[in-house]
Amino acid sequence: MMQSSQAVVFIALATAFSLLGDQMLYSVLPTHYAEIGLMPYQVGLILSVNRWVRLITNTLAEKLCQRYNLTALMTGSLILGAVLTAVYGVVTSFPILLIARMLWGLSWSFIRQIGLMTVVDTTPPSMIGQKMGFYNGVSRLGSVGGNFLGGLAHDIIGFTLTLFLFAIISLIGTPLGWIARRAVFEKNINKEGVEDSGWVPKLMICGFVIGCVGPGILMSTLGVVLVETVGTSLNLLGMAIGVATLNGLLLSSRWIADALGGPFLGHISDRLGRRWSAAIYFGTGTLALFSASITSNTGLLILCVVVFFLCGVGATVVMHAEAGMRGSRSVAGYVTASDLGSATGPMLGWMTQQVHLPSDWIFLIGGGIYAIGALVISSKPP
Repeated sequence: MMQSSQAVVFIALATAFSLLGDQMLYSVLPTHYAEIGLMPYQVGLILSVNRWVRLITNTLAEKLCQRYNLTALMTGSLILGAVLTAVYGVVTSFPILLIARMLWGLSWSFIRQIGLMTVVDTTPPSMIGQKMGFYNGVSRLGSVGGNFLGGLAHDIIGFTLTLFLFAIISLIGTPLGWIARRAVFEKNINKEGVEDSGWVPKLMICGFVIGCVGPGILMSTLGVVLVETVGTSLNLLGMAIGVATLNGLLLSSRWIADALGGPFLGHISDRLGRRWSAAIYFGTGTLALFSASITSNTGLLILCVVVFFLCGVGATVVMHAEAGMRGSRSVAGYVTASDLGSATGPMLGWMTQQVHLPSDWIFLIGGGIYAIGALVISSKPP
């Protein structure tokens, strides 16, 4: 019989492969949209509609996961994701691409829901933080691969062939999800979550905070801050590094932090307890953002951003573990709150530029929101 650690590895790899095509679009479309005949506003809709649709499909996924076989649902969702990756490569019609992205939002709701519950179903409670960190880290290698390798392959073999290649890889990874789900004991599939009503609002608020500040505000506006801070380039060891390259490196560090730091930060939460470790991650993240808002030193600014990303990884791992321990309904509620935050954050961040506030306000607003998360998670349950 498969060991629990193997099931986590397999489900994480299947999830990573499914993300390749989606993440490539975020890397390539903003700079090459004219090649396939899209307008700028259409690119914005294509890249965001999958997040908005998940506000509905997350709940749908949770309900269907309660009624139907999770192995079949996971397999079907992975196959749909692979097919949609191929569709991105051959279709240039905006309405069809929009529908495809909406279907990806539906598919990702199932992949994420079942992936998180598979970790919970195959892991002892004493190791849930570490295993959840490992799952997050490995699965987000798909983001690194889609962003970096997708952009590189696009420049070498073109848009369509790259997406076809990613579709094939995603399809090959589908059996891994099926194998991982088959390893789950039947008695664990419908197990009840831990009852604690005091944690439910905390999960919702913290989920929104994590999604709003990290994936939302900071990752969408970091380039603006860097341009205002370092100009068009940075001289490092005698080499001129363009601000776009620096921005790309910092954004990639978010996913690298997931891969390298997730298991360790999750292990800390297993030892300290999820409430206190989450308070530390939120609190340190708040200090990092406030420090970034007042520093004029580029090196210190970069350090603050990297520290914040690490804190975001830790907070995400803890919240995923806590939601998972409380059952599939808590998972669906948490990820929906996080999706709402990640969809709202970019608008909030760019509003500072619309009203001509200094870029420091991006960090101040983010730090203020993260401080709310720290206060909420530190408060005693009613």
